[in-house]
Order: sequence, then C-alpha cells, then structure tokens
Amino acid sequence: MIKWSIIFDNLPFLLAGAWTTLTLTVASMIFATVAGLLVGLLNMFGGKVIGAITRVYIEAIRGTPALLLILIVYYALPRIGLNLPQFPAAVVSLAVCYAAYIAEVFRAAVESIPKGQSEAAFSLGMNRAQALRHVILPQTFRRVLPPLANEFAALIKDTSLVSVIAMQDLLFNAKIIGARTANFLSPLIGAALIYLIMTTPVMQWSRNLEKKVE
Repeated sequence: MIKWSIIFDNLPFLLAGAWTTLTLTVASMIFATVAGLLVGLLNMFGGKVIGAITRVYIEAIRGTPALLLILIVYYALPRIGLNLPQFPAAVVSLAVCYAAYIAEVFRAAVESIPKGQSEAAFSLGMNRAQALRHVILPQTFRRVLPPLANEFAALIKDTSLVSVIAMQDLLFNAKIIGARTANFLSPLIGAALIYLIMTTPVMQWSRNLEKKVE
C-alpha cells in the first residue's frame, strides 16, 4: 500500500539522491560525448587498423550490459591496481558504455551529410581536416542534438545501476527508506515520480529539436 506520508517525510533524502543522479548523469554524458565523437571520427577517418580497433570497441561495449561494466570497474580493476572511488568508477563505467552508442550517433550524422558538401569544400582548396572542421562537423552537431538528448534521458535512468556499488543515488536512497520504514513500495513510487520529472523535460526537448532539424 502506498503511504504518501512516507514519500513526503523523506523527500529531502530522495532529492539528495536525485542530485547525485543528476550530477553523475551530467559528468558521464560530458565524457561520453567527447569520447564518442573521438571514437566515431577515428572509426570513419582513422584508417583500416584504427578503424578496426574502434569498431571492435563499439561492438563489444554495445554488447555488454552497463551493469557488468560498473561491476568490472569497481570490483575487478582494483585487483590490477586501478582502485577508483565510487563516483569516478560510476562515471568511467557509464561514459565507456555510452561513448560506444554516441560514436554511432556521430557516425550516422556525418554520413547523413550530402557528399556534395565535402566536394564543394575540396573545390575551395580545403583538405579533409579543414572540410571536416568547417563544413561537416557544424552540420553534424546540429543533427546529433535530438539523439543526444535521448541518450541523456536514457542515462538518467541507467544511473540507477550504480546502486549495486552502494552509491547513494536516487534508487539507493529509496531502498534505504524502504528498509527503514518496512514499506518499499512508497519510496520506490516516489523515486519513480522523480525520475519521471527529470526525464520528461529532456524527452520533450528532444522532440522539439527533432522538429527543428526536419
């Protein structure tokens, strides 16, 4: 049975977890976007060897659960001397995971630019790097905004996975409240509502961006 009093009485504690969730999301998204852009460009323009390496990375990471990556980074890497605290471990895990997806977003966006754009740049005397910087990437960034917004919304929800390493995010705090009150349903419903409040504006922004890009 849902007891709204439990949600309201523990709202500051839930919001503290939500702040951790948002901080983790923003940090992970920044690193994932930078890494995804780099991996995507290397995959397309890095030559056969580097292209093959980046392709293996993309396919391997996309085929690996994010939860498994978190467990590897936090529990397995210390065995070889890489001991990361909770927050950095969570950021690294999620960034590595989402960079693979974002790399594909950038690749698809670059490939969607008409080849005539590059040919026009070459006819003006630009080399490939200059054409990429001044012609292709500015149009690419505009096209990737809607899918990046979708990835950001998905990342907000996937941060809940870090509760397995006892990081006090929104879900973890909700479970603490559940154990304390012997009522897990109420705080979990409260957490679900907060997740909804955080993701809904992002999804709406994504839909608005899609309309502008079309």
